[in-house]
Amino acid sequence: MLTYQLIEGAARRQWLDDLLLADEEVGMIERYLMHGQFYTVSDQQQVIGAFHLMALNDQQVELKNIAVRPEWQHRGFGGQMMTQIQTIAIDQGFQSLLVGTGDGSLAAIGFYLRQGFRFERIRKNFFDQYQTPIYENGIRLKDMVVLAKIL
Repeated sequence: MLTYQLIEGAARRQWLDDLLLADEEVGMIERYLMHGQFYTVSDQQQVIGAFHLMALNDQQVELKNIAVRPEWQHRGFGGQMMTQIQTIAIDQGFQSLLVGTGDGSLAAIGFYLRQGFRFERIRKNFFDQYQTPIYENGIRLKDMVVLAKIL
C-alpha cells in the first residue's frame, strides 16, 4: 500500500532529483517548487516517487509534476498515484485537474488519456523557454499539450 507525505518548505529541495525525472530543467522546477503542495510517495517506507499540485483558481488544480523512480516504473504505481491525486483534489473542493506534457511525450499523453483526461488546449512554443532543447521519441519538444479531467 502506498503512503503519501506532504513536504513543506525548504525540505522539498531534497527531492529535486525525483522532480527532474519529469521536468528536465531545475530552473523550471524552481518556479513552482515552493508553491502549492508537494508529496513524496512511498511503498513499504521506501520512496518511489513524488508529485506536485498547484491551485490555478478555486475550481482548477494543476498537476505540475508526477514522477516514479525508474526502478519502480511499469508496476502500476503511476495509476495509483493518480487516484490519490484526484482524491486530494476532490477533498479540497476542486472541480477539475489539469496536467501539461510535451507534444512529443507520447507515453505520457497515453498515460493521461488512460486515466480519463481529455485534450484541453495547446500552449504554443512553451518549451522555447527551456535553456536546453528537450527531445522525446526523437521529437524536439516545442508545444505543451494540456489535458484536463473533470473530478
